[in-house]
Amino acid sequence: MNRMWAAGVAAAAVVSGAVLVTAGPASAASCNAPEFKSCLGVSYRTTHVQSIRVDGRCVIGGSGTVSNVHVDDVADAHPNLQTYGGGRCESNTHNSASVSWALTEDDQGFRWVTIS
Repeated sequence: MNRMWAAGVAAAAVVSGAVLVTAGPASAASCNAPEFKSCLGVSYRTTHVQSIRVDGRCVIGGSGTVSNVHVDDVADAHPNLQTYGGGRCESNTHNSASVSWALTEDDQGFRWVTIS
């Protein structure tokens, strides 16, 4: 029965389009964002948030980088970001954690958002 449950969870993750965060800034994946875009870097300073939705894409995991989620690279751009207490961007766990976008991207092409 546990094997069937695990397969169902894996299938749900694939269907939902969730994106996993990689290890972190020291081991950042390479960023190949299009012009005027940056890859996403996420820094969590709270334990109340387990997943986020950035411009409609669910991002799960701890602090780190996401090379296949692209956000605007200009300082005044604030992508639409929702925070969730649940691990898969569940609508019934939506919360309102503080969100702060970096004004510029780092030297590896990631624009960081801090969630506290």
